[in-house]
Amino acid sequence: MFQSSDYLNLLQQLEGFFNDAANGKVVESFADPDTLKARLSLALPTEGRPLSSLNEDIASYLSHAVRTANPAYFNQLWGGFNAACFMGDMLSSATNTSMYTHEVAPVATLIEKTLIAKIGELVGFANPEGQFTTGGSNGNLMAMAMARHRAVPTLKQTGLAGIPKLVAFVSEEAHYSFVKAVQLLGLGADQLWKVPVDDDGKLIPTALEDLIALARRQGAQPFFVVGTAGTTVRGAYDPLAEIGAIAQKENLWFHIDGAWGASVLLSNTHKSLMQGVDTADSVVWDAHKAMGMTLICSMLLVKSRGTMLSTFSAQEGSDYIFHGSAPDPIDLGPATIHCGRRVDALKLWLAWQHLGDRGWEAMVDGYFSLAAQAEEIIHNHPSLVLIAPRQSLNICFQYRPQGDRALSQERRNELTLKIRQALIEKGLAMVNYAELNGDIFFRLVICNNQTKPEDIELFFEQLVEMGHRFTGQVARAVTV
Repeated sequence: MFQSSDYLNLLQQLEGFFNDAANGKVVESFADPDTLKARLSLALPTEGRPLSSLNEDIASYLSHAVRTANPAYFNQLWGGFNAACFMGDMLSSATNTSMYTHEVAPVATLIEKTLIAKIGELVGFANPEGQFTTGGSNGNLMAMAMARHRAVPTLKQTGLAGIPKLVAFVSEEAHYSFVKAVQLLGLGADQLWKVPVDDDGKLIPTALEDLIALARRQGAQPFFVVGTAGTTVRGAYDPLAEIGAIAQKENLWFHIDGAWGASVLLSNTHKSLMQGVDTADSVVWDAHKAMGMTLICSMLLVKSRGTMLSTFSAQEGSDYIFHGSAPDPIDLGPATIHCGRRVDALKLWLAWQHLGDRGWEAMVDGYFSLAAQAEEIIHNHPSLVLIAPRQSLNICFQYRPQGDRALSQERRNELTLKIRQALIEKGLAMVNYAELNGDIFFRLVICNNQTKPEDIELFFEQLVEMGHRFTGQVARAVTV
């Protein structure tokens, strides 16, 4: 069954892949889908092959894979590499269990409960319940489902017919997963009301109050409001304490989408960004983002115990797997929308054993230091312009030749996309882009634990050099 020789080659190839990630290109051979299809042999065979013959396929896969552990990978809100986490991932696959019952996941169940208690303490929940989920979007969906259940407890049995329109409120810059949530929960996209934001992209509390009042005048039932802790584009933190006070006054479920930004709670220096988090009813926190865990490693925390079980437990048909009916069961399965679920808690637990509280704090503080460095480079360079003030770990900027503010928006946008594509095709860096008020700009996010100050400097040097090539400008060194 297990032959060490079959896996030795894989480990050697992975070692080479990680070495290349640390010292080589972000992607060795970037190609469009049609080119990749022509290069690769993807057809499935009629007859199987021995394990040893798969080495070539593995090598081909790795040669075309994006090296997200490369220090110049800034493309998404995740990246880097954590050895203890990787060990946990391998251990989870090797033991191959599911998180639905203590019987088949005895230690894993206790580990997950330990982590939920720890993260709950950081959030400010005295006696939380919670679970790992299959991502922040899933956690946001579950939070809205719990709010809907609290608003209309009979809905599980009778359905949506005959109840008032339920209205949820999110900021204009909230994550798109809330649109999916209202659709999947049968509420309809029209019942997700977008609250205006200020010049920094933060939800405006007075505008929220106005919309709640409007919904009530129209005969609707407001039930759910979201505060975003770290918006995906600008990295903005909504005024959580003010939103929490409004939610309490209006009897709304207050959910915080902290998928990206909740990890600042690990830092004594930066946790003030989350002021008011303890007023929430639920919080989503993605450890695969700023904590650098491998995908997926996401948590949903709930202030009031029993809410998850009340919302998600099935009335019948589950006794074949869940035996007994304790009010606070040890089994995690009944209190979630999942059945089979991977042991994601193990990798975070091992990483925490390795880093400790102080290690996490140093990591988060280091990210903010790198973000400040990037911001200063932009301020000091005549060809770089901030598009929005930096609020956390997102840096939104454009290349403009010698800071040419007369350059048309169309030309600025074209330059951004051309520079980005050239950096990717040459394997120098992978950085994403976003759009705001018609401006397309680079969205540099800092959450890669492999990135060092010299990598930030090199990134800007290469980006500016690429911009100068496209505009004929004379290069100038990056200075801080």
